[in-house]
Amino acid sequence: MQTMLKMLLAERQLKSHSDFMVAYDRCAAQLDPPVPPGYGPAKAQYYQWLSGRMVGLPRDYHRRVLERMFPGWTIERLFQIVDPPSADERAFQPSAPIDSKLAAFLGADMVTRGVTLVYPTRRDAVVVVPENDLRGLLYVSALLQQHTGIRVNFCGDGEAAAYSDRAYIGFGLGTVPSPPGGATRRLFTVSTSDPTIGPVVEHLELSDGTRYDSNGKHHIGFLARIRPSPGLHPDRYWFLCAGLAPRGAAGAGWFLANHWSSLHQWAGANEFVAVLAIRRYSDQTSGLEKLIVGSPDAESREQPSTGCGD
Repeated sequence: MQTMLKMLLAERQLKSHSDFMVAYDRCAAQLDPPVPPGYGPAKAQYYQWLSGRMVGLPRDYHRRVLERMFPGWTIERLFQIVDPPSADERAFQPSAPIDSKLAAFLGADMVTRGVTLVYPTRRDAVVVVPENDLRGLLYVSALLQQHTGIRVNFCGDGEAAAYSDRAYIGFGLGTVPSPPGGATRRLFTVSTSDPTIGPVVEHLELSDGTRYDSNGKHHIGFLARIRPSPGLHPDRYWFLCAGLAPRGAAGAGWFLANHWSSLHQWAGANEFVAVLAIRRYSDQTSGLEKLIVGSPDAESREQPSTGCGD
């Protein structure tokens, strides 16, 4: 038997009690109020946690620290008994060499553990995936499957919200889980309406006060890259491709698949949000309208607009 906690620790290469305690103390120090170093589980207790041979669940500050270490995972799910990964999963190796610049742009976590592409679902009598969001997903999927050896999985937004400890690229608003509080500064905010078909973006506002809506002559899309857990996973990124008009997410997916190199050159390893203007007749006319890059000192800098033409 083993717990989900044991599997997650193995994925992070935390294979000993001492390795675990380093990560535990780092997260404990981030709590409010912080927990002093050395208050983690003793070695015997730690191995009981991994095996599932324990009575009840951790309490008090242990619970808070563990939920900080594993954003999106409840204490109950961390201590569920699970099956070990299959032989195929353990033996997975990239099938093709990965471009080093693309690997840096996507993040080492995505390269080594794989990526989940998340599509939005509209639930009524049947489950429906919006066509425009699906086109964005297909552009990026083609890039990953044809030009890299990164392992690709697919899931709906409901599953993504329940299992957030992984690298994501989401297509459509709400397809990427909200990062833990304080994990990333806001480079943008969106205002949404919520009709029966699901959330729809009404306007997008960047951190510099620039505001976009869907009333212009172009469809507006936006592409964001954030770090959900910079302390625990400095090499993990989440990407979001969304929009204020029908071609928004599709155009953002096309731009990501075809212009990631330029984004990498401008943004480096930092978070960013790119606003795209897309002509009404084709996803493949996406042009960069504005790029806000989050710099390491928590300020932002702006890249000049290139526009997408008239």
